[in-house]
Amino acid sequence: MPQKKKHTPWREKAGKTLGFPADVAEGLPEIEFLGNKEAVIEHCGGILEYTDKVIRLTAGKMVIKIAGRGLTLCFMNEETVAVRGFFTFVEFIR
Repeated sequence: MPQKKKHTPWREKAGKTLGFPADVAEGLPEIEFLGNKEAVIEHCGGILEYTDKVIRLTAGKMVIKIAGRGLTLCFMNEETVAVRGFFTFVEFIR
């Protein structure tokens, strides 16, 4: 029985050909944590939920959920969001 060829999305192929970083080519977020008290999320598409206990963000092909205490958005522009507070849980949902 012939083996199925793995399908590679066109964005991933184009990104690799043009030399883009994987996060850009695949539509993935780039996240930098400072302990459990600050996170900077690049390639953020928008805010789905915002309370002092839960923040949910769209980021490319996934949703990022940050739970904790005293959560605030301390910076936001077209693609980047910075969250501060005390993080107890981070979840990545595809």
